[in-house]
Amino acid sequence: MTRDGTMMNLTHLLAQTFWLPKPASNLASDVDFGFYLIYWVSVFFFVVVVGAMVLFIIKYRRRSLDQETSTVTHNTPLEILWSGLPLLIVIGIFWVGFKGFLDYDRAPSNVTIIGVEAKKWGFTFSYPNGAKSDQLVVALNEPVRLDMTSVDVLHALYIPAFRTQRNLIPGRLTNIWFQPTKVSSEEGFPAFCTQYCGKDHSAMVTRVHVLDNKTLDPKTGKTAFAAKMEELANPFVKKDGDKRTYVAYKDVGQKIAMQAGCFGCHSVDGKAGTGPTWQGLYKKDHQFSYSNEAGYTLTKGDSDEKWDAYIRESILRPGLKIVSPFANQMSPYESRFTGTPAREEELRAVMEYIRSLGPDYKPSELSDEEMDANKNPHHPQSMAAKAAAEKKD
Repeated sequence: MTRDGTMMNLTHLLAQTFWLPKPASNLASDVDFGFYLIYWVSVFFFVVVVGAMVLFIIKYRRRSLDQETSTVTHNTPLEILWSGLPLLIVIGIFWVGFKGFLDYDRAPSNVTIIGVEAKKWGFTFSYPNGAKSDQLVVALNEPVRLDMTSVDVLHALYIPAFRTQRNLIPGRLTNIWFQPTKVSSEEGFPAFCTQYCGKDHSAMVTRVHVLDNKTLDPKTGKTAFAAKMEELANPFVKKDGDKRTYVAYKDVGQKIAMQAGCFGCHSVDGKAGTGPTWQGLYKKDHQFSYSNEAGYTLTKGDSDEKWDAYIRESILRPGLKIVSPFANQMSPYESRFTGTPAREEELRAVMEYIRSLGPDYKPSELSDEEMDANKNPHHPQSMAAKAAAEKKD
């Protein structure tokens, strides 16, 4: 058995309490050992000190009014003991914590690097294959380093089962690393923001999914982790064995909006939020408290082209036009939805989802054959498909 395994078993055999969840990473053994060491040292000395106090109160109580108290001034050996012993204990605790800190802060060279971007009120995780998600997906027993930043205010990512936490700071890059040691349940391990970041701080919760990356699924020929990464890399395609089917843009848009944290400020049921509700937003008269274009108006009778241009601009550069009575609080999403054709298609999907919440939305009528990804190289709602059709005509 490894040193970490022995320490973990000994720690949890002697010191299991309700304070910490079950460990699920390589960092947990050092953190738990230090935590429970302090815990049980505190319990031991609490019992000794309070027990001695009770004993002395009873044994050395004043028994008569004329009883004289002894005039002992000090006891040198006792004073050395009660000063030296705590010093040695504190030095030991410092060493345990210092060694754990070094392991905690030094990632191995073979880590997989995942980008993390925090904004009010959610996280976006970016993977080496270009995939993005609002919940973290990692492989079992493979080291991972999270390179993290914030686009608005101070946030923090805390994963209790991994015993790891670090702040995400605007304009700075921070990182943490870990190696998952247990496959997660279907719902995943919980993760939280632990720095107060505004009105919906308590709702800034995500999940960490640890998937096996060794055992091949006989049906797909892929591991659970590889299959999930492929799914995240292309949200426009749904796989069922060998069958590949395109997903409607409005459904993809809903998923991407959730990943991007849009629902932290925008509701879809008409309720007021930090920003305007998306329900009925498309083709609705709007009043603006600020516009970069003098005399700009937007009404339900305006053309689809004008509405699409407004929604696109409001996602990429939201500060250019502010709907009354809301404040200019939204972070720009230009870096998230521009730069590559794939990002542009994701933006078009979000716009389609917003349109679908309007009063007169008519979904595209696409046949099963058109949505068959095995037969068609392009999604029928994509710009590539439209360009191919125009070229054919």
